[in-house]
Amino acid sequence: MESTVTRHIVERWIGWTLRIGVWGSATLMVLGLALAWFSPGALRLPSENPHPAEVLHSLLSGSLDPVMLMFAGLLFLMLTPFLRVLTAVVGFAAEKDRTFVIVALVVFSMLLAELVFSLR
Repeated sequence: MESTVTRHIVERWIGWTLRIGVWGSATLMVLGLALAWFSPGALRLPSENPHPAEVLHSLLSGSLDPVMLMFAGLLFLMLTPFLRVLTAVVGFAAEKDRTFVIVALVVFSMLLAELVFSLR
């Protein structure tokens, strides 16, 4: 009985993780589009995609650059699978299911390897 309750809670947390990821990403992108629409000058588009650290620095500095907000939305959407897998790892650990903890950690390491490879 307790395992069923734990599994239900884990599934709910995974669902919330995915919802927050998608809605947060959509909010950032729509806000960036709205600011771009209402900004008086021409939009400054980068010739290449900005580095994630540059996007984070722009957000933390308080700058409401529309392009950086849209890139932040894309980054947030790209990080959603990472958060989903980490939520699954925590849930499987709470259920004491070592096999699925290992599988989820392997998936997480594959996601990390893909991220590192793509940022080169």
